[in-house]
Amino acid sequence: MESTNGIGLERIVTEFTAWVTSLATRVADLKNEQDVQTLEMDLRDGGRRILLNLMQTLLQAAVNQQMEQTRICPKCEARRRHQGVRPRKLLSSFGSLTVNGIYWRCPDCGECGHAADSLLAESMSKLMQGLVSLLGVSLCSFDKAELVARRILGVPVDDNTIRRLCMKEGWVAVQQQDAPPVPVKAGEELVGSCDGTSVNTRETSWREVKAYRFEHTGGKFGGAYLEKVEQFVPRMVEAAERVGAAAAGRLLFLSDMATWIILAVAAHLPKWKHIADYWHACQHVYPAAELLYGKGDPQARKWGGYWCRRLRQYGAAVVEDKLCKLALYYTDLTDQRVVLDLAAFLRKHGQRMDYPAYEQQGCTISSGPMESFCKQIGQRMKGPGMRWAVKNVSPMASLVSRWSLDPENCSLFGAVPSAN
Repeated sequence: MESTNGIGLERIVTEFTAWVTSLATRVADLKNEQDVQTLEMDLRDGGRRILLNLMQTLLQAAVNQQMEQTRICPKCEARRRHQGVRPRKLLSSFGSLTVNGIYWRCPDCGECGHAADSLLAESMSKLMQGLVSLLGVSLCSFDKAELVARRILGVPVDDNTIRRLCMKEGWVAVQQQDAPPVPVKAGEELVGSCDGTSVNTRETSWREVKAYRFEHTGGKFGGAYLEKVEQFVPRMVEAAERVGAAAAGRLLFLSDMATWIILAVAAHLPKWKHIADYWHACQHVYPAAELLYGKGDPQARKWGGYWCRRLRQYGAAVVEDKLCKLALYYTDLTDQRVVLDLAAFLRKHGQRMDYPAYEQQGCTISSGPMESFCKQIGQRMKGPGMRWAVKNVSPMASLVSRWSLDPENCSLFGAVPSAN
């Protein structure tokens, strides 16, 4: 093995100089876009090859420097015995490289280890793991991630490896072992929400993935899991605690008024002001209008728009009373029942639909960010013909949720280089 003083940097510098010189001689041959494309590809490939050699040389020098220190057994601190020099491979973001080091064995406790263990604990570098996981979660499939890794990074990594890495990082999120979210500042508003999106599974066909989302001025935090309400609600409450709800000022929770959500907020988040999403409320008004006047009828759109505006302007209690009176003006009993059913719906959720008061207090009345959150999970997990093993749904959904809320700073992807 090369000594520390002869790590081969001169050889790399010489190689780099010769490469640049050879590229410079091609300037006169650049005649069209095809020539420029060829030059660009040669620059990428040649530059990556030189950087790979440089990284391998520097890693080899580091292993050589600490060779004797690694003789001491980390378990019992006895001197280990030389078992020969063995190679250690690493897949980096520049490509695959190999360093050589002594393989040690402790005669006292039997502990074995390579001199490069502290530097190359895994077969893939942390940066490469982060980049590959980012591709796996942000693209529409693991196959596409494999293609991009090969075409953009120039590193061959198969789709199963990308899938395995994503599942590994996803379980970190499922177990809440990733970096904690940015906590809400004392006295500031914290807005929470939850909803669901369906995912096709191999074992049980379509299943609902439940998701939560919390947001404050300093950050966002969310998660998504394939589990029953009994398991999901405590997880959502734990997430609220993790984001620092106890120190927050005003606590708002928006939902689509699903029964399980209403019961969960009432039982486990009693200090939160539960608001029915205004746009979900409107989705109950327009179907009633279509039953009265027919689907696609301009009168139906006019009727629905009128009462949606009144709902936002006056709140559910006032609109419910007006609808009860309006029902008497319809001679058809079926039409009366449609209007009265809508009034009954508003009566049931009236305490969560006081929209004029909410807006006067500066409260949001829309769970649009939650809807967008679920759609991003669905876009990644509901591709054409895509079916998931049940055991893989929660880790992948959790990974996608972390990335979709904060793609630049998601802790699960490690030290991914910035665009700057």
